[in-house]
Amino acid sequence: MESEGKKRSGRLLLAVAVVAGILVFGAVGMVVWLDKTNGPAAFDAYVDTLFKEDVAENTINLHYTLAHPENFGITDYEISLGSYGVDDFKENVRELEEMKDRLLRFNRKNLSKEQRLTYDILLDYVETELSVKDLTLYTEVLGPTTGYQSQLPVVLAEYTFRTRRDIEDYLSLLSQMDEMAGQIIAFEEEKAQAGLFMSDYAADAIITQCEDFISEPEGNYMIDVFNDKISAFEGLTEEEKEGYRKENHDLVTGEVVKAYRTLIDGLRALKGSGKNELGICYYEDGKAYYEYLLRSGTGSDVSVKKQKKRIERYIKDYYQMLYHALGENPEIYEDIMAYQFPDMEPEEILEDLKGKIGEDFPDPPKVGYTVKYVHPSMEENMSPAFYLTTPVDDIQNNLIYINQKQTGAEAEGKMELYTTLAHEGYPGHLYQNAYTASGNLPLIRNLFSFTGYAEGWATYVEFEYAYDYAGADETLADLLAGNEACLLGLMAYIDIGIHYDGWDREDVAEYLADFGVEDQDATDEIFDYVVEEPGSYLSYFIGYLEFLDLREMAKEELGNAFDVKQFHDFILRTGPAPFYIIEDYMEEWMEEQK
Repeated sequence: MESEGKKRSGRLLLAVAVVAGILVFGAVGMVVWLDKTNGPAAFDAYVDTLFKEDVAENTINLHYTLAHPENFGITDYEISLGSYGVDDFKENVRELEEMKDRLLRFNRKNLSKEQRLTYDILLDYVETELSVKDLTLYTEVLGPTTGYQSQLPVVLAEYTFRTRRDIEDYLSLLSQMDEMAGQIIAFEEEKAQAGLFMSDYAADAIITQCEDFISEPEGNYMIDVFNDKISAFEGLTEEEKEGYRKENHDLVTGEVVKAYRTLIDGLRALKGSGKNELGICYYEDGKAYYEYLLRSGTGSDVSVKKQKKRIERYIKDYYQMLYHALGENPEIYEDIMAYQFPDMEPEEILEDLKGKIGEDFPDPPKVGYTVKYVHPSMEENMSPAFYLTTPVDDIQNNLIYINQKQTGAEAEGKMELYTTLAHEGYPGHLYQNAYTASGNLPLIRNLFSFTGYAEGWATYVEFEYAYDYAGADETLADLLAGNEACLLGLMAYIDIGIHYDGWDREDVAEYLADFGVEDQDATDEIFDYVVEEPGSYLSYFIGYLEFLDLREMAKEELGNAFDVKQFHDFILRTGPAPFYIIEDYMEEWMEEQK
């Protein structure tokens, strides 16, 4: 299960961005293979068994991947948050090596086109992960926005109760939270011994976040949300409901608080052991690890040096477009600053968008959605908005969260709600997830999170289409969207600057000053966030550029035969994957279009 979040920026004003990403533990596992054949049927059996064994290793993964696991032959599973430690990483490496050996024993040429795509994705995943098998301690599970401590409460709060077993599984997961927190701190101790522990300011930020979350145990939103779900649950007596309410209350005020206290105490004890307050590149193998983050996080195989040039070229092209527009109409700058998006309620916006995407995108599946608001206790550290993916066998019940502190009338430098919901809803995450899931991809592919594809798609449709759908004329829409994209590009460039080129605070301030940003507090905030969340901007902007390149490639190759709706259909039906793999299969698709 994962959540997709929208970056934050501001019109002609850089601001700190946030990204949502759920962290769950339990790597792709290995299965014993007894069949001696290596044909298509054997491949299907292999990936099916692989999926069933792996998805059951982590109950949160299981619950958010399958609404009804019993329909897939999964009935007997251990309730677990997974495990997290150096030994677990070593075991994962062993399993990945076995998995690679098994995959290489298949004759790829004998597989169907769909099977070859699954095969290519699996093998690429294994090889990418094995490329950093000796850099386990570079992994960081705690971060101000994408960290385990930030994401887990939301995931648990939205844990759907379909059956009585779901309720009991949920309560069992709560009872394991302190044990998991202890494993995380033990891993952080290993990092500290290796000189890889986080900076003091990063530790302080996470400690403060944890303290805020448990500051009022009796008022924790996990209690209220649980009580509401239990009250609405049919088939329980009032006595049973009250028993569940009490058990959850005791676990939240006891076990959950204890878990966050374990994190707080553990981080405090480790403060001062961090050897680096700058980017990853200052560690011995930092550049190699950053190259891995870029490849795995974006799905792009373009080198860091070439990625920098891509970003520079995009920013340069935008400014050329802006200068040209100003030459044609000197008042266009004021038009940009004064532009107002439609003043509509979230549900109205989503319906408006759904009604307008038909010209450019295939018809969306008929699914439902609910808009919720981030609890005040979590607003400070959550994305401006995010979408929670649905189980593959229940794509009807979609959920979008809005953070009113960062997206709303009262928010300073607020995200524009219209374009934000295009990113999260239609034709962004919700639409992409529902459309792809309705195509019945092999189940194993639901266990892989390709952030570059997911966030790249949502960013692509937001910048390329949402401003037109909002009603801006073509020139103004291009400038508004280009400005937001340019800001995101600046942040991606800073990410590379800090973590690969070794920029310090002064370097970031100097770079931003060239674009008119000279507020020291703002630049410090940006620097801190990028150091704490390495690579988080890249999946958005590099993913966006990859989709632009794929579209341009198809337009050039197909000429008059190019149909953007058919192109989007191909992208969505292919589903999440590294872009270099998608490009290979697009060659076949283009031949079919001809």
